[in-house]
Amino acid sequence: MKNTVKNATRHLVCKAYEAFSKNKKYINVISLPGDVWEFENYAFLNKDFSWYFNSNYSIEMTLLEKDDIIYNRHMYAKKNYRPVNTNSYYVLDRHNVTYKNEVLNESHIKNCSSDNIFAWFDFCGNPTTENINLVNTATGKNVTYIFTFNTAWRMDTNVDKEVRDLAGLHCNKAVAIKLHFQKLAEQLGLTMVWSFDYVANYAPMISICLSNDANVIADKSLYINSVDTSKKNNVSKRNTNINKTVNIKRDLSSVYVDVKAGIDSVTIRNKHNISTGTLAAVKAWVTMGK
Repeated sequence: MKNTVKNATRHLVCKAYEAFSKNKKYINVISLPGDVWEFENYAFLNKDFSWYFNSNYSIEMTLLEKDDIIYNRHMYAKKNYRPVNTNSYYVLDRHNVTYKNEVLNESHIKNCSSDNIFAWFDFCGNPTTENINLVNTATGKNVTYIFTFNTAWRMDTNVDKEVRDLAGLHCNKAVAIKLHFQKLAEQLGLTMVWSFDYVANYAPMISICLSNDANVIADKSLYINSVDTSKKNNVSKRNTNINKTVNIKRDLSSVYVDVKAGIDSVTIRNKHNISTGTLAAVKAWVTMGK
């Protein structure tokens, strides 16, 4: 990956995994690799090298991919010995790896065979209630959970209600996500190891790491708290009058700018929280010279 910020974030996740793997005999890893697979590759390298230091452990990895195209591309590469990239080819060839064309949910965590679970929930999308509630699966387990969310969502989308309310109160979506996770961490006996916002591929994001693992909590090099509290988002409240139909015309000028700049479609949709149809309409207008 050439994106420096995403590389730095991935490096931090790998450091957290290295700390988590100490003194373990069995670890479950859950991840959403997309097209990169660098963290997943690192986890297996860490496991392989552990043999040389008499600290070997077993690993079971569950990988989820909701995008049919991405999933089929990697599975085709595995079956036909034509790797999309060396990392995915290496990981999918390992034992105890399950790669599913499914949306991540609580059942994937509850079905883990070990109570030592390291999970990178790299959603990159909106902080929905369903995705946030995955933190509740930490109960009774030794975990390190890393959540990644977009912070460019609109208030009238599927964003968790409490997060929306906090965003309206603080006019800062990253702060709202952090505060909500702080509350959940306190309730579940978890430590917030890091929380920071950043911009990757033009999309504003936030990364949050929660853990109750002694090794991770003890590693002070992992502690980062750099959410920009001074930044104010343009936050508008949802209309709750169910008897009144409100038509809202969105300002798509920034979408036009990104389309003309040649930014890829997935990044544009995530950044501006627009549908495939809306993006297609914008592209059509750009093509017509509008």
